Amino acid sequence: MSSTLSTQAEEVRLLAADLAAGLSRTASRSATIAQERAILRMLGVDGLDRAGRPLAASLAERYCGSNAGRLARGMVLPFVVAMIEYDLPAQDLALDGASGAIDLALEAELLARPDRLAGAEARARILLGAAIDRFDANRTATREMRDVLGLPSEPWLGVSLQATEVVPAMAETRKLIGDGADVVQVRVPASWEFAQARRQAGLDTPGLFVTEEPKRGRQARRPGRRTRLDRQHPAPPRPAPDPIPAGSQRGLASLRKAADDAAARRGRYASLMTVTSAFAAPEQAVVAAFERIDYVAADPIREIVEDNVDPDRALADHSFAHRLQARAGSWVVVGPGPLALGADLASGMPSDAATRAGRAIALQALGVELAFADGLPADRLLLGAIPDWSLGDGNAASILLQAWLRRALFPGCRLVVDGPTSWLASAGGAVALVSAMTGGAASIVLEPSAPASVSAAAADLASAGRTAKALRASIGDDQLHGDAAALGEATLREAAAVLQRLSAEGWGSLLGPAGRNADAERLGGSALVERDFGPMSGARLFQGLL
Repeated sequence: MSSTLSTQAEEVRLLAADLAAGLSRTASRSATIAQERAILRMLGVDGLDRAGRPLAASLAERYCGSNAGRLARGMVLPFVVAMIEYDLPAQDLALDGASGAIDLALEAELLARPDRLAGAEARARILLGAAIDRFDANRTATREMRDVLGLPSEPWLGVSLQATEVVPAMAETRKLIGDGADVVQVRVPASWEFAQARRQAGLDTPGLFVTEEPKRGRQARRPGRRTRLDRQHPAPPRPAPDPIPAGSQRGLASLRKAADDAAARRGRYASLMTVTSAFAAPEQAVVAAFERIDYVAADPIREIVEDNVDPDRALADHSFAHRLQARAGSWVVVGPGPLALGADLASGMPSDAATRAGRAIALQALGVELAFADGLPADRLLLGAIPDWSLGDGNAASILLQAWLRRALFPGCRLVVDGPTSWLASAGGAVALVSAMTGGAASIVLEPSAPASVSAAAADLASAGRTAKALRASIGDDQLHGDAAALGEATLREAAAVLQRLSAEGWGSLLGPAGRNADAERLGGSALVERDFGPMSGARLFQGLL
């Protein structure tokens, strides 16, 4: 790297790290409803309530609701003291609590008695400790399976799963891995809270679960042996079970088993990656740890810019998730930086390529440094190498530059090449792919859907990887020159300026009018409070375990 580019890259890293340090400190002291849902999952709450809504979400909403004090203290101690009082397992208590049969607010009053508080704390430590033990056991199991089966040579071929229900998704997973895919990407259905917030704002919600058989009625199950009395008084048919989303916790557990089976037959380890919606990061961190999900694509900056999420809320959720992921050993995928157009809309002036690229680099750098500040090491991060919008003109030099800058900024992190269209089957896709991997060696290349021949795509990817490696070696000095160097310097100058404005003026400098108006215009801020670390709060227990 030239001295100018090297100096600029160091400035961008330092600006992003300084900003992230303060944001991370604030986020770590914040409590959100999503964090409480995640803790309920750690205590053993899973599945749906009697009305068909996510059980953890129903219970957290019923107890915390708009009560800031309850949210600040958390649910763990009221929930556990009720478990002791009624001698119920977590799942049964959650069902009764969500239905209103048991009022956790009344049970929380028992915590005022020192003996009950001490008993609840001791039981909570056992339950949360068991969850952490499960994290650790799965981390060890993943490492051992990778050692026994061995990993394919990089770059790895990743393919997005198309099936949305678990049974066809298991079959698709087995086929993809058997045919040569190394990573299967699964989209998790949009969180219940995100869907509710979007609905209240009058917006549609992308990523909602839709059954693959929309016309299917609730058919009766096949009857078993009937008695004479049954034949005289036939019972009404029992409904068929509701379809299980492939991206739910139950679905992911089944997909993990299908992936392991297919990988064992193939003789190479296969990975799963989840893609989550806003407000889902804490729960998905728990699910990933419980169900041995290798990679979690979760980006707080994208949620702020593209999903209109309150910045403090997004950062609090992801700070909590990062701490879980650091303990569980999950790999986290940070996007290449969102296309932030708020400032353009405010000024009425469209930005040029260097400005857009600089914003993306700045926002990705902030996301990376936030993960570092929250305890994730560099070797557990994978960075998106190419922003979607930069692929539009198919300019090979521009694509190479985008990957090169990310490798230069964060050499300890691995790269992911992702995009809205196929890299290996679309017109010009192979040229773009080789350009991207010449700029920075990619560990994973993700295809949005299965190619016509997965095995041929895997072979083409291996060939593209070898070509890119040869081109990198032939470049010699590994430096940018001429127009590429000038564009790189302009991009990093803009990245530094964006981070300086963010630090001095806040999110409004980037988000435009939506960032300056009332907090109510951004989603999720009402379910965020400063955490209470007092004697009846569960925060001390949880942080001590991590």
